[in-house]
Amino acid sequence: MNISNERWIRDAVVEILGEEPATISDRENLFEAGLDSVGLLRLVNRLRRGGLQVSFADLAREPTLAAWDRLVGGGKTADAEPEATQAADAGDARQADSEQTQLGVMQHAYWVGRSAGQRLGGVAAHLYAEFDHAPTGADPAIDPDKLRFALERLIERHETLRTRITSDGKQEVLPAVSAPLTVHDMRGHSAAAVQDHLSTIREVFSHQALDIDNGEMMSVALTLLPDGATRLHIDVDMIAADAVSYRILLADFATVYASPSESLPTLGLNYRDYLAGTKAGGQQSARLASQAWQQRLHALPGAPALPEVIEALRDNPTPKVARRHLWLPPEQKQRLTDIARQNGVTVAMTVATVLSEVVGHWSATDHFLLNVPMFNRAGDHPDFDRIVGDFSSSVMLEIDLRKPLAFIDRVRALQNRMHSDAAHASYTGLDVLRDLTRQRGETVLAPVVFTSALGLGELFAPAVTAVVGRPVWVISQGPQVLLDAQVTEFEGGLLVNWDTREEALTPGVVDEMFKLFERALRQVIDESGAWDRPLQVASANHPRRRFGDRDVRVVDHLGRDRPDHVAGQLLFADEESQDLRRWGRADADGQVKLLGDDSERVNVHGVPVWPVEVEEAVRSDRRIRDVVVLRHGESLVAAVAFERSGEADGAPTGKVFRAQLARQIPSHLLPSQIIVLDDLPRDADGKVKSDAISQLISAHAGRSDYVAPRTDLERVIAGVWEEILGLEDVGVNEEFIALGGDSLLAARVVSRLQEELDTNAVTLRALFRSPTIAELAEQLRKDDDPARLNEVAAIVLEIRAMSDEEVATYLGEAPPVASSTQAGTAA
Repeated sequence: MNISNERWIRDAVVEILGEEPATISDRENLFEAGLDSVGLLRLVNRLRRGGLQVSFADLAREPTLAAWDRLVGGGKTADAEPEATQAADAGDARQADSEQTQLGVMQHAYWVGRSAGQRLGGVAAHLYAEFDHAPTGADPAIDPDKLRFALERLIERHETLRTRITSDGKQEVLPAVSAPLTVHDMRGHSAAAVQDHLSTIREVFSHQALDIDNGEMMSVALTLLPDGATRLHIDVDMIAADAVSYRILLADFATVYASPSESLPTLGLNYRDYLAGTKAGGQQSARLASQAWQQRLHALPGAPALPEVIEALRDNPTPKVARRHLWLPPEQKQRLTDIARQNGVTVAMTVATVLSEVVGHWSATDHFLLNVPMFNRAGDHPDFDRIVGDFSSSVMLEIDLRKPLAFIDRVRALQNRMHSDAAHASYTGLDVLRDLTRQRGETVLAPVVFTSALGLGELFAPAVTAVVGRPVWVISQGPQVLLDAQVTEFEGGLLVNWDTREEALTPGVVDEMFKLFERALRQVIDESGAWDRPLQVASANHPRRRFGDRDVRVVDHLGRDRPDHVAGQLLFADEESQDLRRWGRADADGQVKLLGDDSERVNVHGVPVWPVEVEEAVRSDRRIRDVVVLRHGESLVAAVAFERSGEADGAPTGKVFRAQLARQIPSHLLPSQIIVLDDLPRDADGKVKSDAISQLISAHAGRSDYVAPRTDLERVIAGVWEEILGLEDVGVNEEFIALGGDSLLAARVVSRLQEELDTNAVTLRALFRSPTIAELAEQLRKDDDPARLNEVAAIVLEIRAMSDEEVATYLGEAPPVASSTQAGTAA
């Protein structure tokens, strides 16, 4: 049997069983490991589609990987001539190229994040750059033909540039992909027309999602400008190349362009080899890292609570990312480096601490997670540092600003935390977020990112810029990210970029945050005494705020002023004894809105929340006619009444509506429970009867919302959910994330339902937009033939109810023969 078939079968079994590859031995009875008849039937179908003629009975007779290796390998010819053997080997290599393999951890996250319908999703992870080059003679600075040739060689060399991502989240290397180059000749156009053209390309390329389903991992355009100048536009999807790989791509491109007759050395390793190696090893390290994170899980915070526009996801179907940047010239970079070294800390952790202080100032909580990507290329192969792919992972860095510290102590504490966490980085930040999501029953994100590329060298090496020109625009974006702060070396100095999801944050907030960040960073560089005291990130002047006709300050628990749109305690200027029990927040015009007092406040994962804030968030759904939110114990519960639409289906249940809200609003503003009423009880003056609402909430707390699957289609979906989530009796109104689902499990659900129901209508987008069984079934009926789905679902349920012998008979095959050991046990 060839190695590609062996891996193929093992990968298929691993996926069906949901186990790690290393936990399944070659001689283990796979039925005892959890493989059932339906799973074996799926495996048979998959092998047959791949051209391997096996039957259900063949595999059931001796259900071990070792036996299956012999079974599949037995049909191959071994006595061919040497030339034929070489041809077969070449054929096997081509088959290996075309076989579908699993995505890496971050690749999978990027792929899932492309799906709309999830909070801060619907965005492709990609890096786009523009380069301007002046001519050295009469010809264009960059020759289109040489450019196309270099791109073709680049795509041949690096397989991730000719990889397509399948609908069920796997990657397949294509034998060839044409050079993704478009040439725009603007040499005869006016300056205004040229500028319009360049602005249009920048807008499109900065926010596009490449067609990775069909192998488009890179998009390149060349604009020929008047006087022989050129602008080169290069966009690369991060599924194909992380930040380090982007540098490798540009370096290889520049080498080939400069010397087209010379060949780059052949690579003896590819990205799939790397992925296979990571799956095969490191199990012990991952287990120890997992244990370390599990011990801290209950105490970990969530995301920083920045002032967000709740309607952004609903009203802006096309997300936009904007860039702000700050460049420190070489002398300032050197000064920062020297000061950091004197204090025993790194430049990266110094900048990260400044960022954390600024984010904390604008956050409703000063205890949160910072998402820190890591670029860890650990391998012994000599070509390991020459291949291109996504080798990144992440660490969830805990930021705790609850106690004031001198800046140097803050940096040291953060650096110690980072070093400790990086030692357990084999259990990635994504794993930690999935654990938190399962623990809390709601999606936990870490949308503020700090990316340090210090130590990787110049962002664009001189050998690269000599060929492509000087970079004039760089931007990146990624799914489920509000702010990505990046620090890198550029032109001898230090470049700090902020890429922000602009429409999701309150207007003006990012501008003020970035000004504060720049001021604080320069303070750290220019004032040596700044390291010995708490960093001053608040405004130097106390802004005037008005609460009705009274002057008031909005401050934190230490008396520091809070910025606009961030809650704080009210400090009235005309009161002799200050009463700090009342809380409010100011708008951009200085008007303060009262949120409530301490008795109404609830801490949701460390974020202080008041009922009025949750009411505002719930009202953002246009279907809501009336809502009231009350504190019930240590949680906030909403009672809602929907607009009377006259639709046959009526209003959604409380659980369904809560699942829908979870995709639109920050998690700390999500009510712990929602009850749906025809009308909210009000008195003669129109005031909500809080006592009556409280009684309804208490009565509802003891009532079960369980609704069993009602149709064959719902039963099939429920069966898949129950198997993959490890649950029993899942109701049709239960929300996927609340049941412990995450993006990896969602991909498995989608793949399984696609296969069982024989439909492409089941997608991640459909699942995220319809995250209950009832909603998903209804969506599938809209996207596919409902009669056909019902018929297929009935067959699936029939097969599920069969024994192994009955399944074999159904397939027209011989029934499985039990081994003597199995027969004796059965007897």
